Amino acid sequence: MRRADRLIELIGHLKGDALTTAADLAGRLEVSVRTVYRDIAALAAQGFPIEGEAGVGYMLRGPVDLPPLAFDHDELEAMALGLAYVEQVGDRGLVAAARTARGKIDGAWAGAKAPGVSARKLRVAQRPERRAPPFAAALRAALRARWRVRFHYRDGGGRPSARHVRPLALTAFSDGWLLIAWCEERRDFRVFRLDRMAETAVMDERFDDEPGRDLKTFLAQRAPR
Repeated sequence: MRRADRLIELIGHLKGDALTTAADLAGRLEVSVRTVYRDIAALAAQGFPIEGEAGVGYMLRGPVDLPPLAFDHDELEAMALGLAYVEQVGDRGLVAAARTARGKIDGAWAGAKAPGVSARKLRVAQRPERRAPPFAAALRAALRARWRVRFHYRDGGGRPSARHVRPLALTAFSDGWLLIAWCEERRDFRVFRLDRMAETAVMDERFDDEPGRDLKTFLAQRAPR
């Protein structure tokens, strides 16, 4: 993520009446706590009304005006198609967020009337049984905050096992959802189908990215050679 984009996202996370800790912001933005401190200092230097301190938390006071974003027709269609896919495959929280974002994008169709649902030319369809299960929202939260997760799993042969993992990423594909994780039991990377997971629970155990156990290493191992 570009720093400019990250700063805009950071401003969004800081809005509200509750203090947000640097550690929580770091988890949401997928950066280090030190980077969050630097970004907050940069925003404060630019005049943004940020209150708080390290070790306590931060919040944004007062109105904030951000420059409007301009998108061309293809960019708007790309985002609309992506949000339509989220509406078809996401958990309840993601579906609601996609519909809200769709409304904002519809309002950005400058110079033309936003197309109604029945007039959209780019569409998405997914079988209901392939949509994200309800516990996918908890997995997304665990990914942002770097919380370990435990669950029971049945592999393709029906063999059961109990797993304790570091969640690294979620992948949506035509046949459902996959969790990419570092498995503590197997001491290696594993990819789990969400429709084979049960009794999923987010644990009160944080983890830090470690070389050799992070998403970057997983992707590097599977890159074409």
